[in-house]
Amino acid sequence: MNLLRFLLLLPFLAACGSKDPAGAGDTPPADGRDEPAVKPRALVTIGTIQTDTLTDVLRLSAVSAFPAKDALRATTTGYVLPPTPVVGQLVRAGQTVFTIQTKESRTLHLDKLTGDPRLKFSGIIPIKSGRAGILATVDKLAGDYVQDGEQLGLTYDRSRFGFILDVPVTQLRYVHTGQSCRIFLPDGRILNGRVAEVLATADVSIQTQRYTIRPVGTFPDLPENLAVQVEIDKAAPHLASTLPRGAVLTDETQTKFWVMRLLNDSTAVKVPVKVGAQEKNHIEIRSPAFNPKDKILLSGNFGLDDTAAVKVTRPVAAEQE
Repeated sequence: MNLLRFLLLLPFLAACGSKDPAGAGDTPPADGRDEPAVKPRALVTIGTIQTDTLTDVLRLSAVSAFPAKDALRATTTGYVLPPTPVVGQLVRAGQTVFTIQTKESRTLHLDKLTGDPRLKFSGIIPIKSGRAGILATVDKLAGDYVQDGEQLGLTYDRSRFGFILDVPVTQLRYVHTGQSCRIFLPDGRILNGRVAEVLATADVSIQTQRYTIRPVGTFPDLPENLAVQVEIDKAAPHLASTLPRGAVLTDETQTKFWVMRLLNDSTAVKVPVKVGAQEKNHIEIRSPAFNPKDKILLSGNFGLDDTAAVKVTRPVAAEQE
């Protein structure tokens, strides 16, 4: 009986002791086991909130212009005599700019008979400037025949020189006559200016109101149609909490702003903020009120998720320096 039981159990014992080739690779060896993937951390630099004196400014484009122009016109029919003035020449009030000889005088040569005491008319007519200015155009040259009332040249009244400023109607509350401003010339020079006049005209297509800006004090000779930048203070200088411009992120429409704050040594979180005045290098943070010890990402923050793994490359002290 025992021999019969042994023979019946022999196939079962053989199966338990054999190795399954198909399952041999299911369990990898301990030394070759795959490690879980580690997500790389972004390299960032950090800083803290600062307190600076800011001035909220309105920066707009303007164009130089001579609003007052004087036309020099012939007062009789005749010929223009030399010398001919040149464009850009400064003229004084009452200065003779053009000289005309009447056609009768030229025919009778009266200009050569002025020594005769009985002759009181030589036929030489001076055309004088009504006010001081700059000769902008010379329309007639020596020897030209002109009709009575014909334009000989054009002068700009330098005392009325200014800049035409177009202000969007949404910003009109920040601009008023008598207000001081700064004029930035293309070569880097800065002139002091004043809002002199508001013009009774507006551009219907872009909805802007037109103002005249006058330079204050001495200023260089500038041509007409020179494009400049004008800065007008929207508010008085004030203390504000600021961050470098690179620390503040925004969406495509620039309606939502946020910063990345360091939660611990290796994690940064997204914090929505409300911004105020924006200068060239700094932006005012109106809310929330950050603690001076809060660590804000200054670089490496672009494109990070709400909770992102980061690695700080420099300490706070090095950033502030």
